[in-house]
Amino acid sequence: MRRPRSIILLIVWFLWATGKDLDGLARFSTTADYYIFASVGAAWAYFTLAVVVFLFNAAAVFYLFRPQLVGYGVLLGALAAGIAQNLVTTLLAVRDIQGVREAYEIGRELRGLPVRREAMDMIFKPSALWLAAGLAVLVYVALALLVRRNRSYFVGPEAYAAEA
Repeated sequence: MRRPRSIILLIVWFLWATGKDLDGLARFSTTADYYIFASVGAAWAYFTLAVVVFLFNAAAVFYLFRPQLVGYGVLLGALAAGIAQNLVTTLLAVRDIQGVREAYEIGRELRGLPVRREAMDMIFKPSALWLAAGLAVLVYVALALLVRRNRSYFVGPEAYAAEA
């Protein structure tokens, strides 16, 4: 079965997301997200949420390569979990912007990346954090609409070919 470009885009997205999630779990101590949860005594919540999102994204990749009816729900679940992770992290981050900024700067320095003070001043404001979260949610919604448009892909090649 030949995959349309929209499915290829979803494959690329979920492969990237799975890799990003795995990287965040492997190098958790250098991430601002881990600091955000640890600073409120909820490091366990970081790992729980990160593992759930990782497993959803990995399952989404599986079902994009081996379409089954359950895959449709898995992809939507992965996107919903990503939105939840993003919003919860942002909600906690705005409570301690200075601490998050310091953790972010340290994480960049540990990875050998530059830290530009002007950029940090622009990024670490409540309005900038909420704007970034809002844009991320819009991306997730656009991806969910793309999944919805391709729902027949998950019911089998015969139904998908008939609808295409």
